[in-house]
Parts: sequence; C-alpha cells; structure tokens
Amino acid sequence: MNEDINQEILSELRRMRRSSEVAVYFAILFVVAGVGYVAWLRHERERSSQAYYQSRSSAQTSAWQGTESALDRGDNAKALSIAQSFAARQPAYHYAHACLGSVYVAMGDFTNAEAAYARAVELYPDEENEKALAAIRKRLARERATQSPSKSE
Repeated sequence: MNEDINQEILSELRRMRRSSEVAVYFAILFVVAGVGYVAWLRHERERSSQAYYQSRSSAQTSAWQGTESALDRGDNAKALSIAQSFAARQPAYHYAHACLGSVYVAMGDFTNAEAAYARAVELYPDEENEKALAAIRKRLARERATQSPSKSE
C-alpha cells in the first residue's frame, strides 16, 4: 500500500515537473520574442528617424546650394525665390529663415534681413544667427542715424 502511494506521488511529481518545464520553455520563448520585438521596434524607429533627418539635411543642403549658386551667378531674384520657398515649406525651421536672411543681406535689403534673422533666432537662438542679427540691427541703426539729419535739413 505504501508502495502504491509512493508510486502515485512520484508519478504526480513527474507530471508536475514536465508541466513546469513546458511552462518555463514557454516563458523563455515569450521573453525572447518580446526582447526581439523591442529590438526590432528600436531599429525601425532609429531607421525612420535617420531617414527623416537625412531627408531634412538633404533638403537643407539643396536649398542652400541652390540659393548660393543663384547668388554666385548674380541672380538675386532666383536666390530669393528659392529661399522664400524653403522658408514657406519649413516655416518652423530656423535654418530656412537664416538662409532667407542671408539672401536679403546680399540684396542689401536689411529691413527684411532683420525680420528673417529675428525669426531664425526666435526659433533657435544660436550664436551665428544672433551675431548676424546684431550686425544687421547695427547697420540699420547707422542708416537711420545718417538719414535723420538729412531729413531735418
């Protein structure tokens, strides 16, 4: 009788061990699949963000190259058109407004250059754009100062 009970207990323990092993295998499989999925998601997000920044960078480069090329040829109207289009396509992008500002400077239109650089600095206050804005404002102040005495004469 004791022998039968011992065999029964032993048999039950073996079944429990097998079901525990199966549960552990499924748990390991689930964890590995989850880790793989998370790694895949990170990879896709990284790939997607790289594509976004590369396309943005290439748009920036091509807009600036087109603008610079037109300025080099003396085609200020074309440079202005490219820069305005760039700023219109990406109105929240500081570089587009800085590019537009540089075209206005090349054209001698310091009032519009000030507005464009002010917007660039507002969007992203970096040292280069702040220096350009300060120089433009200084130039405008000088022009206004020299125009004031001639108006009073």
